[in-house]
Amino acid sequence: MGSRERAFSVLVVEDQALIALHIEDVVRRIGGRAVGCAAHLSDTLTPIETALWDAALLDIRLAQGEMVYPVAKRLQAKTVPFAFVTAWDGKIDARYSQVPVLRKPFSEAELESCLRMLIGKMPRQASERAA
Repeated sequence: MGSRERAFSVLVVEDQALIALHIEDVVRRIGGRAVGCAAHLSDTLTPIETALWDAALLDIRLAQGEMVYPVAKRLQAKTVPFAFVTAWDGKIDARYSQVPVLRKPFSEAELESCLRMLIGKMPRQASERAA
């Protein structure tokens, strides 16, 4: 088939720049497009409303103690699958008890597995096709 599938897009809400860049690198390596957001809830509102997302990865606790739950609520309303990516060991809001949690530190394989679960029909990476 000659038509190319649209690359999947992932919204990344992460306040630690190195972690956000690592996530973006993994997403790109497996054929997607990641868009990182800054460390504050206010910086996520426009991207959520103005773009279509196949999935999102959300750090639960952002800079200055902000919690990501308002973003999670909006993504649920828009039926965008998401996972929490966090080192926070506090109790997760009961409304999100069914949301997958990827604990920091995580491996690239764990991140890729989480993304595949969220998106479902992601293209296989080149190394898998060559096997």
